This record gives sequence, structure tokens and C-alpha cells, in this order.
Amino acid sequence: MFLFEATGIAGGSARLLVQALDWGQGGPVSFQCDDDTLAVILLSGCRCDAVGFFNLLAGCKPLYIEQWLSYLAETGRIATWHYQIESPSQPDYLTRAGLADDELNLLLGKIYQVAGFNRLQLNRYLKNRTNPTSLATRYDQKELERYRQLNEVILTLLRLRTPR
Repeated sequence: MFLFEATGIAGGSARLLVQALDWGQGGPVSFQCDDDTLAVILLSGCRCDAVGFFNLLAGCKPLYIEQWLSYLAETGRIATWHYQIESPSQPDYLTRAGLADDELNLLLGKIYQVAGFNRLQLNRYLKNRTNPTSLATRYDQKELERYRQLNEVILTLLRLRTPR
């Protein structure tokens, strides 16, 4: 899970949460902003080097958001921005990720077993995902695809989950 925070020139703040496993994988985006002007700046004309224009709220890759926020800061349209990558080892991660449902967690545990993942493997991958060079040297394309498919399963479960 990637958490981006931006501050506007007038002092407003925004949070963008992307449910993605690594920089190159797209996922649903949650957006919160306390200033209309900042919201319009962040959501209008989103573009990045990788794909040109993109729709931020339709779900996108963290890489796109990082490039967009960097561009906005360089051009002086936002004051500051930063990001952090949330890890499952952090307290209340499941709640922030929308996975705090007991049935959903039980199902995820079964999926990990069937797919052959263990906690050590997942934590090691999550630790290395912040460094694309490390990912490229430690994991082959087939293994990276396996982790991305796991992320797709988790995102599908989130979409199927009924709000309580």
C-alpha cells in the first residue's frame, strides 16, 4: 500500500492511498482532500513520462502518482509532497488497507497456503519492493508475476467485500 501526501500552496492537504504491491502495478486509489483548489490541481490533467495522461481516481500505478506530484512541485503548483510505503508488519495495517474483516483474513490465509507463500517470503518481498534494482536482481520475471497475481487476488477480494 502506497500513501502519498501533498500540501497546497494555500495550505490545504491531500492524501492518496494506492492499493498496490509495487511501483509498477496499478491498483484502486482512495483520495481525500480538505481544499477544493488543491483537489482540482491534483485531479486535473494528470500526466507522467510513462504513459502521458492518466486518470488518477480510476486506479493507477504509484509510479504515475509519484511522477505527477514531482512535476506539480517542480512547477510550483503544490508546496510539498512525500510518500511512504505501508507494510503489513505495521500495527493496524489491515484496518488501513480495508482488510480488517475476520472472514477476509481467513480467506487470505488460505490463499497464501494454496499459492505457496509464507510470511517470510512476503515480508522479504515487501521490504525489497521499494528498490526496483533490488527487485530486478533478486526476483525473475516469473516470480514477480506471482506476487503481482497475489495482489490481484487481494484487490478482487476487496472489491467483492460488502461494506458493513
